[in-house]
Amino acid sequence: MSSCQSNSATSTAFAPARSEDPAWSHARVVPGARNSTQCLYCSKIIRGGGVTRLKHHLGGISGDVEACKKVPDDIKWQMKELVNEMKKNKEKKRKLSLEIGCGSPVDLTYDDVDVGDDEYEGGSQGPVHDSKGKRKGKGKEKVGGKSTGPFSRFFAPRTSPGSQPSIKSAMCSKEMIDKAKMAIANWWYDANLPFNASQSKFYQPAIDAIAAIGPGFKGPSLHELRGNLLKNSVTEVQNYLLDIKTSWRDSGCSLMADGWTNQRQQPIINFLVYCPKGTMFLKSIDTSGLRKDAETLFKIFDEVVQEVGVENIVQFITDNDASYKAAGKKLQQKYGSFFWSPCAAHCIDLMLENFCDPRHFPIIDETIKKARKITKFIYNHAWVLALMRKDFTKGHDLCRPAVTRFATNFLSIQCLLLFKKELRQMFTCDKWIVSSYSKSNIGKEIAEIVLEDREFWAQCQFIVTISEPLVRVLRLVDGDEKPAMGYLYNAMEKAKENIKARLKNKVSAFMPFIRVIDARWDKQLHSPLHAAGCLLNPGIYFNPCFKSRNDVSRGFTTCVVKMEPDIDKQDEIIQQIDMYKNANGDFGQPIAIRQREKSNPVAWWGTFGNEFPALQTFAIRILSQCCSATGCERNWSTFEFIHSKKRNRLEHKRLNDLVFVRYNLKLRERNIKRGRDALDPINLENIDLMEEWVGEESELIDGEDLDWGSIEEPLASQNLEEGVNVGLDIDDDGGDNDIDENILSSFANVDPFCLIDENE
Repeated sequence: MSSCQSNSATSTAFAPARSEDPAWSHARVVPGARNSTQCLYCSKIIRGGGVTRLKHHLGGISGDVEACKKVPDDIKWQMKELVNEMKKNKEKKRKLSLEIGCGSPVDLTYDDVDVGDDEYEGGSQGPVHDSKGKRKGKGKEKVGGKSTGPFSRFFAPRTSPGSQPSIKSAMCSKEMIDKAKMAIANWWYDANLPFNASQSKFYQPAIDAIAAIGPGFKGPSLHELRGNLLKNSVTEVQNYLLDIKTSWRDSGCSLMADGWTNQRQQPIINFLVYCPKGTMFLKSIDTSGLRKDAETLFKIFDEVVQEVGVENIVQFITDNDASYKAAGKKLQQKYGSFFWSPCAAHCIDLMLENFCDPRHFPIIDETIKKARKITKFIYNHAWVLALMRKDFTKGHDLCRPAVTRFATNFLSIQCLLLFKKELRQMFTCDKWIVSSYSKSNIGKEIAEIVLEDREFWAQCQFIVTISEPLVRVLRLVDGDEKPAMGYLYNAMEKAKENIKARLKNKVSAFMPFIRVIDARWDKQLHSPLHAAGCLLNPGIYFNPCFKSRNDVSRGFTTCVVKMEPDIDKQDEIIQQIDMYKNANGDFGQPIAIRQREKSNPVAWWGTFGNEFPALQTFAIRILSQCCSATGCERNWSTFEFIHSKKRNRLEHKRLNDLVFVRYNLKLRERNIKRGRDALDPINLENIDLMEEWVGEESELIDGEDLDWGSIEEPLASQNLEEGVNVGLDIDDDGGDNDIDENILSSFANVDPFCLIDENE
């Protein structure tokens, strides 16, 4: 017998006599202390509150009592189920009272309430009895025609961490378990499911549900999957999204649109809606047979805007394609209450693309090509890859997938420079020298680049120097865990200052790249929303180093006139913004000043802006927005899976329902996992971004090389933290590494505006 069971058995003598709630078996009475109990697992004394506080303690439910840290998972699960059942029955009682119109809740039988509900309000009436004095609810319940214990529904699934397996599963032989796994695997391979589908949160619960029914269960048919079950899933997802939709009125939302082409070259436009409570997939529209000109896109966008609600939208985000931009501007002009904004991640990506444009920055382009040649050679030869991972990089990889192709270029250069020493050691070690690869032409060429080409490494240093500040801004605007509207304006200014400082303030060195950034920022990216967000972010606006107060004030005024149609409200907001700028009223409280840089700007306004409600509401609506439409791009594999050749035989309505369910389930899980810093080093959704760095080349592959069993598993890609210096200041000889004037000589006459294509 386990210790948990023995404790439960010995505690019954100390349990209060006023009820037979199962929670009492996990606590003892404290002698001499009225209405106090002591937990059997952590020995915490719970004073007052009855059995409900004990359930909250054992179930780890936050509120009025500290959670028990030693309770077994089975008991924790049971207590949570008891509390949930109690709340459901209380709501059922309340609704029943309203239906019959009586002033107080009606009495329910023991079958209707959870054991121990008598203690929920602090009373001690004891169990409910029928008219003959006999207790109701005793005996066994009938579930599916089988008798079960009265509390069997409250036990955790046997697959939960720390729970005991059932007797039947414990008696299974290894051969039976292997046979069951092989049956699932064969179905998996036949259905051509991706391996990472086993990481779905719905995978194990599905197996648990099947195991609970037992032999004879028949899975859902094709008709059920494409019919009623899909409709039920759509309804469940819609109910989940209701809570997100109701928040649009207060915080506002950003409508995002992005075009995509499936395997059959069908153009599809995906629409998502972002707000601080989470991103939701709205719909996808098949534009096959339609001209994707500004007028057609305007009509499509207009319908979606009306579906979301014009009064809820703060901005409409698309990429910089000329037709999308024209349609967005036309939509902005029609309604006049929201902004069209280009995708910030797309614009910054285009800046990075301009940095390696072979027409104007040939040295950077050539360096990236050499770097790709190194990584392709290593990753396309299993023995070389295993040697690098096992003996030199400690499992880390050279390639770092990113959301955009050009960010991937610069991040991979950064990693290559980080492991410069290890690569040189690898190409001079005994294992490499005696291998056949060192004698091949391509092997000799790669070794020569790594060991002898000093210009290559100097150019890599220079590329990281000028690109890293922009890549950091790209990371900021790409994520939707934190709304970036209050940060983008200042982040771009800091990136330019950082590039100047890294190039030691030499005008001839930094001006070509600053001109490229300014051209994209002024002509495409900058919006009054970004300026207003910067002004309303107290951590930035009140920073003594911030110098653009007049510029952001003009942007703020533009936003007020555009987003607030009521003239009286406009005047009120303008008056209150002066109180904010001068830190008057609640804005000047010592705690408000201390929290300027520590708090999220939305939370700061929610706490200290109550004295100025008009400005508070306006500030929260702006600061709650994102800056990019990469939420559309991040899950392209979702659409690639569903918009396959077979599934396109379905009518579009069913296909759209399938996308709606799958995409929103993914977004819901991402919202739940917010705050976790988890990085999958092999992100299958971004694997196409790495093709140029690890893709096979026929001249690099030979038949004897494909021994994949010799490759060590890669560790998580190493993150370069803020402030990490990747060899930017010290050369191999330990001296100062001045900027190579030969690299800069070709950049002096770059015209940034000639790099901007109106159709990007």
